[in-house]
Amino acid sequence: MAIAFNRSSVKEFYAGNKKVVTLAGSTILSVVTISLFWSLYWHPHRESEAAAQLAPLHHFFEKDSFEVVLKGIKGKKMMTAPEIADSYFLTEKGKEAAMMAGIAYMQTGKFEKAISYLDKADPKDQFLSAAVLSAKASCYAELGKLEKAAGVYEEAGEKSTSDFSAQYWKNAGIHYEQAESYGKALECYEKIKNEYSASPEATDIDKLIYKMKALQGDFNP
Repeated sequence: MAIAFNRSSVKEFYAGNKKVVTLAGSTILSVVTISLFWSLYWHPHRESEAAAQLAPLHHFFEKDSFEVVLKGIKGKKMMTAPEIADSYFLTEKGKEAAMMAGIAYMQTGKFEKAISYLDKADPKDQFLSAAVLSAKASCYAELGKLEKAAGVYEEAGEKSTSDFSAQYWKNAGIHYEQAESYGKALECYEKIKNEYSASPEATDIDKLIYKMKALQGDFNP
């Protein structure tokens, strides 16, 4: 059934709700304007700024000069990786700076700070994402949080599509074993046996599986 369009009804509605309609229109226009400003000017400009600030640090990061990455050079005007990460956290380069800061803190033994910056990194690339998770897991292990470390290694294994996948799962198993979570360790080792049998990590996997079963009391040779 066709719906009749009544021009007078529309006029009456507008007359009775003029303020509401005007406010709604203004709100929509404001949202559109802000979105366009963000996508066409503000964000690209901030991304470009972050890239320029980060560029000098790449050399020092690649040379393992982690103190420079974290603290800069005395007398030289340059932003550090933590400063870039904090100032440009909405940009991709800001996230890259967070990853650099996290790794630099990890390499200098500041594991809590390392985790806080690695949390901000959030890379889109699967390889880098798994690598960041692995770095976080290493930090948790250094802090004595073995079961947490094992769980994050598992996340890295699930995320990874690279040759490192089996290594992540084995690290997870080793840390579950150290935390005396033998059932979870067994699951990780069995995953390597079933899905990564051609990897170097599978070389001694049967021995580790038997060991976990024995520790659980259900060893069947």
